[in-house]
Amino acid sequence: MTQQPVTAVYLTAPATQIVTNELRTADHITETGGILLGHHTHDTVTVHHAGTPGPAAVRTPTFFLRDLAHAQALADEAFANDGSVWVGEWHTHPTSRPIPSARDAATYGQLLNDPELGFHSVIAVIFARHAGRWEGAAWACRLGRIEPVRMQLSGSTG
Repeated sequence: MTQQPVTAVYLTAPATQIVTNELRTADHITETGGILLGHHTHDTVTVHHAGTPGPAAVRTPTFFLRDLAHAQALADEAFANDGSVWVGEWHTHPTSRPIPSARDAATYGQLLNDPELGFHSVIAVIFARHAGRWEGAAWACRLGRIEPVRMQLSGSTG
């Protein structure tokens, strides 16, 4: 069955807590982030688990590469616990806006083009610093298209 295009992303309380803890402790100079795990139902992706960068992550002011072993361990645990699968990634842009960069778009294209991964769409949640606060935006990436989608963080007001 073909999945509907994503129009909304919902981060559950546990996923929101992981992201907000990482944002609170981030150095605001280098990018940080992690994987997103959950379920795609109808036009909504529900994120049940969010990853942290992991101890071997590469972090620079304009680039983030997750610790693959750390991400895989979280993915294995989440799948065993509730059937959550890899739906996308979150990361920060400490020196720019919360929109996918050209490098981000290329990465999402590679993920979508990998038949072993089986992505129909990739969810990208990006946070950027503005006026001393983190602001986030969600994006649905499909082959050839990256579109903004509604995002709700459980327990947040915006």
